[in-house]
Amino acid sequence: METIFDILKQTKKDNCGKCGYPTCMAYAAAVHTGACSKAACPFVEAEGEDRRTPLQDPETALAKELKEKVRSVDLEERAQGLGGEVVQTDFGRALRLRYLGRDVFISPERVFSEDGSELETRDQILLYNYLFFGGKGELSGKWVGLESFPNSISKVVTLKRYTEEKIARHFAGRKEEFVSQCKRLGAKEVKGCQADACVVVLVLPKVPIQLNFWDEDREDNFPAEVKALFDSRALDFLDIESLIFAAERLAETITGE
Repeated sequence: METIFDILKQTKKDNCGKCGYPTCMAYAAAVHTGACSKAACPFVEAEGEDRRTPLQDPETALAKELKEKVRSVDLEERAQGLGGEVVQTDFGRALRLRYLGRDVFISPERVFSEDGSELETRDQILLYNYLFFGGKGELSGKWVGLESFPNSISKVVTLKRYTEEKIARHFAGRKEEFVSQCKRLGAKEVKGCQADACVVVLVLPKVPIQLNFWDEDREDNFPAEVKALFDSRALDFLDIESLIFAAERLAETITGE
């Protein structure tokens, strides 16, 4: 049987949405679980299959699959490499991590916040992926653009649209507010960078994202711009789809959009 990633490789991986799902990963998960036909994607050959409307909730199916994968994971063994610690909660033992400036907990049964409420399905997928990858060594400290990673050409467009342009548009003319909102998540300013403002935010302990912000110049008619950078070893801690989602969640959190 084909895995989700086997199916994903057959798509254009550009999140065009023509299949009815928001991302190619969501489409692949839906096909894998039988929620929709391969024919839902116009770019995947699916000989003999009838095109039909995709069913709902592919993200839930993917979260369930990832949950099964991590059931056998030794939380104690993974904790240090992921920058977390294992603690006892009302729901059993769980890995506690900082995620976008707050404590979250991951167990083989659920992903939840300090008040016990479950996180959104998209966040569960990201955090289960982070646990599944397990952390492979230390970060390099070298910052690179997404385009530096293999098979990322189509992903650069997604990152620009849903992270970089969103942040630039929201904070245009408000550089200090941009810095302030990032610092609410524990961000640290980078001194001496060429941008008007530069901060490093830990989305997860081993998933830092550096945001370089150039404010708008109305006099010269230059719009605000943002460039997101990642540690050169980022793919040792998350797959590229999850890395882009981490950046999108960061943008949503600081903009409120």
